[in-house]
Amino acid sequence: MPLPLKDGYNFNYTRSWRPPFFEMNSAEAYTDFYGLSLLLSGDILVYSTECAVILREGDINFTPKYRYYRSSYVSDKPREQILLKFTDSMVSELLPLLGVDNFNDYFTDHPANIHLTRPEQEKVCTIMKEIEREWNAYNEYSEILIKGLLHQLIILLLKEHSVGEIEPAPDPQKNVCLFNAIDYIKTHLHESPSLKETAEYVKISASYLSKIFVSHLHTPYSSFLLNEKILYAQKLLVSSSMTMEEIADKAGFSSNTYFSDCFRKKTGTTPLQFRKSYQ
Repeated sequence: MPLPLKDGYNFNYTRSWRPPFFEMNSAEAYTDFYGLSLLLSGDILVYSTECAVILREGDINFTPKYRYYRSSYVSDKPREQILLKFTDSMVSELLPLLGVDNFNDYFTDHPANIHLTRPEQEKVCTIMKEIEREWNAYNEYSEILIKGLLHQLIILLLKEHSVGEIEPAPDPQKNVCLFNAIDYIKTHLHESPSLKETAEYVKISASYLSKIFVSHLHTPYSSFLLNEKILYAQKLLVSSSMTMEEIADKAGFSSNTYFSDCFRKKTGTTPLQFRKSYQ
């Protein structure tokens, strides 16, 4: 979870492991610092008022300043992630090379999410290990050394992915709607909100919201909703002693039979078998 940097520090390194079904309860703000994360394992839904993407193992995600950020699970897998946070002073020397006045400007016309090939992952992890080693032995020289390693890492990423990957700037209005729609779905999951109901909440047409889900998350609204229901049911199966009927109701299924059918089709196992496998 992104937190402000410590007083007197321009950098922070965190390596975190999250259990299955972990999600941030509310959005966090990146105020006067940037973020760069590497997903080592698992997958994650990252969404804000500016973007919404599903990240897989080996994906890099840049988070610009002044961005509200929230993450949630998209499967029952645990996940491990490295998160670097840094201020403008750590990247100021890179700006002439990037041809921008500040680091935020770079992401106006370039993707903030990069998928690494296996060889690229190995190169990135080598630099990350050096950063981790220096961070754990922090002294008066560490910031200078980490700054050089951070420059090396960013140049490697931009060099490998600078050709043919420029994307048009996202439509902020679309992403605000998507952010609000996802929040609405998660908080009203037990009601099984329809596309029309969700669209009315975010004050756009149902057809327009449907297009936003497909264009930004590459999944139809109905598939996203069903996936959220199944994932929430899996979470309750693992973390609670609720009956199948109670879980079906909490997850927004009209009946226990329908819940079991959907669960088996989606996961290949019954809810009871899933619970027993985790126990």
